[in-house]
Amino acid sequence: MEELSRQTRIRYLLTLLILITIPCYLLGFIMLRLDQGPQPNRATSTNTATVTLTATITLTPYLTRTASITPTATATYPPTDTPEPTATPLPSATPTETEIPTETPLPTRETEVPPTEEPTPNSIP
Repeated sequence: MEELSRQTRIRYLLTLLILITIPCYLLGFIMLRLDQGPQPNRATSTNTATVTLTATITLTPYLTRTASITPTATATYPPTDTPEPTATPLPSATPTETEIPTETPLPTRETEVPPTEEPTPNSIP
């Protein structure tokens, strides 16, 4: 080891010291875990959360107004059935008495007169 530099020797010794102490630390933790012995009965506390809400009012010397649009409910009714127009009967005229026509006599037949021949201008007698 004398051939090594002084810094290198110190590094090796510190590394060896750490490696030798690790089992001692582990053995100490194991002994603490096993040596708990009988424990006296102690009251265990149970934490309960209580939330208290307190309303606070902050008064300001001036009014703050916020513009807002409030929707207005509008009633819409469903469409109704409109009946189609129907024919309305007109008042009928009151019946009046009508005379029944009487039989008219048929014209009498007269005797026929044979037509007379008139001379035609083109014909010469």
